[in-house]
Amino acid sequence: MSKPLANKLALVTGSSRGIGAAVAARLAADGASVIVHYANNAGRAEDVVKEIREAGGEAEAVGANLSTIEGTQSLIASIDQAFGGKFSGRLDILVNNAGTVEYGPFLESSDQSYDNHFNVNIRAPIALAKDAGKRMAKTGWGRIINVASAFGEAAPLPGVTLYIATKFALHGFTRGLSRELGPLGITVNGVQPGPIDTELSPNPGDPAYDTMVKLTSVGRFGKATEIAAAVAYLAHPDAAFTNGENLTVDGGWNA
Repeated sequence: MSKPLANKLALVTGSSRGIGAAVAARLAADGASVIVHYANNAGRAEDVVKEIREAGGEAEAVGANLSTIEGTQSLIASIDQAFGGKFSGRLDILVNNAGTVEYGPFLESSDQSYDNHFNVNIRAPIALAKDAGKRMAKTGWGRIINVASAFGEAAPLPGVTLYIATKFALHGFTRGLSRELGPLGITVNGVQPGPIDTELSPNPGDPAYDTMVKLTSVGRFGKATEIAAAVAYLAHPDAAFTNGENLTVDGGWNA
């Protein structure tokens, strides 16, 4: 079986569950050694690591609170010690997947909600990308992949204005950074999922579920593995000519 990412080190933020866990598993299956990042649930992260190892892959879990500068710096520092330091501080693939969303009318939103959205969804990805870019520039090869949202191009529903603002920002950051890092052999791309079937999604029969399904053209929620497949393509060595793209994987949501 081909291992296109053999001897590559990948960091996937927010990978103890959902899309992040699927991305970590897919990159490990493609040969990468994966740092499985989690915010709070060490047990869930260790379960992901166990599944990857049982499938023949290589992974380890690292906890860090990306809503704070100190937590983000802690995660960055962990890269140097990853897998016993065998990668000598190198990082080949960064997947900025961690994110947060709070629902409710914008006019009733708090300053804390603003901070939560922008610290996790924007500040942390920018800080991680800056560090990763410096590491990748030393080898002349790298992949930075920002998992944003179909809300990064449209606002079809009310009640998530701050979340939408951060995803539009991440979309723009992806495009701008691709211009700066492309000449260094580093591609920067985004994946913009639509409604995906995870434990945080509404259940069938819920009015929100029915509304979201109707907004797709395929009539269903997507699978986390379908987003992981898009990330795996962008991480692949053959994707070297794909740069500055925000790949929307939404079942026709934004068609």
